[in-house]
Amino acid sequence: MRIIYLAFFILLKSLSSYAQDVQDFKVDFNKALDENFSEEELNGIFEKYAEIITPHSDITRLTAGLKGEAIDIYPLNKFKKEKLYTDNINKLINSSNSNQRILAYLVIAASDDISQESNLLSKIVSEKEKGNLIWAGMALLYLKTNHTTALFDFLVENEDFGDAHMLPLYVLLDKDSLQQTAYLRIDNENVKARVLAAQILSQTQLNSKTEVLLKKAVREWDIQIKGYAIYSIKELRIGDLLETFRPFIDDPQLQGIIYEALANSPTMADRAYLLDLVGKQDTVSTKLLNCFLDSKNVENIKYWIKLLYSKAIPKKYYFSFTHQPLIYSDSILGDLQIALEKINDPDILSGLVRSLEHRRDDRSTSILTGFLNNENETVRYWAAFTLKGNHSSLLVGKLPKLIKNVSTRTVAITDLLIENNVDSLQTVFEDIYKTDKTLEWRRSSIEYLANFPKAYDRDIFRKILQDENEDSFIKRDAASGLGKLKDRTSIDLIVTECRQECAGSDFNAQPFLVALAMIKGPEAKG
Repeated sequence: MRIIYLAFFILLKSLSSYAQDVQDFKVDFNKALDENFSEEELNGIFEKYAEIITPHSDITRLTAGLKGEAIDIYPLNKFKKEKLYTDNINKLINSSNSNQRILAYLVIAASDDISQESNLLSKIVSEKEKGNLIWAGMALLYLKTNHTTALFDFLVENEDFGDAHMLPLYVLLDKDSLQQTAYLRIDNENVKARVLAAQILSQTQLNSKTEVLLKKAVREWDIQIKGYAIYSIKELRIGDLLETFRPFIDDPQLQGIIYEALANSPTMADRAYLLDLVGKQDTVSTKLLNCFLDSKNVENIKYWIKLLYSKAIPKKYYFSFTHQPLIYSDSILGDLQIALEKINDPDILSGLVRSLEHRRDDRSTSILTGFLNNENETVRYWAAFTLKGNHSSLLVGKLPKLIKNVSTRTVAITDLLIENNVDSLQTVFEDIYKTDKTLEWRRSSIEYLANFPKAYDRDIFRKILQDENEDSFIKRDAASGLGKLKDRTSIDLIVTECRQECAGSDFNAQPFLVALAMIKGPEAKG
């Protein structure tokens, strides 16, 4: 097969897999009006028109995002005004065929047809089949209904809170309406309803009524569910908590979340209680450390940073900044820099250096580049990783020496060399490739050579492509290196590998197609 046809076939297949043509959809919608419309045909519509009938789906939006595409929130908005829709949507929603009803729910949601809201509200009560129930409820969520109490009861009955898919959409509805629904249900006999009501209040505006109800829940609810009310208290930063929490403040099930609520409290007495606990402990407990780190109070984060070098902390203490954006605020930069200069524990250092991500000031750069010589490999790796995007002359000047030294080099330094266009180290990486047989260094060395290929690297790249057992990522870089060298004699090797990768996934074949495009000449087209 000619390469140009192979490339076209792969591209066409990729695009057609997600082709979203409204006109084609209307043809299939018309076919779906047949009373014998089957589950297989419904699944076919799901597969063929994902971006049209499920535009709000996380999976659909992620897929489109990976392709650099934007999805219309209501792609069938115009269709709802057409005769094909208006003459048939009620027939479908009231059909005895469950497949047609599901299609109706999907189309109503994708067209933003709020005129069907009352029909959908009746369906989340009358539908007997689980799949139909879920899609009827999802349609109401997509339409951003204000009937939050009816949807609340629907969620209590049908949502799996351990693997929630509808709840994230529910909490995006009108906040005032959600708050009133939570007030109605927080004293419900159904435990699941009480829990959901407490969770919803954490997403609404704090007022005196919310504070009273949540504190009452903490006092009166069973110990197994008190934590949900305490969580909302924490999120809303409610104060004056000690009296409410004191009877069970030492309960191991609740202690962690109680500490977090106290750390978020604006009341000085609540914070003072935590500081007093720290003073009484020889080794600060993980629960106490985490409550300061996770706090929305920047002073608590500063205090956490200081504890890392001023008090004994648990061995192998692990922490993450995933849920703490304040760690990157300018107001605590100085505190972080002091801590990094004082701490010696490699486990703490390897985590804390990441707090300087995107920092380009001289002091931060100096601290991070200093860690590139640290005796601990993990510290060196994360320091180099955190320096990505930093083009300081201080850093760039140190990189060649670091990569040449077996005791200081780390694969993250390869990334820094590449992004800073340090292109004179081919012999170093050729030696690494030949002597270090670990997968991470074989990948790293070929990645460097492929970015800055020399003619004498051609044989290394070709040998890699000829090895049936070679790592696929290494092969992709080898093909890229040959492409940059415009090595026409390697076209057949690249084509063979491209076909093999295409069998597994069209996406996997793209690096080889790019390599062929770089070679260009008549041999690559023929």
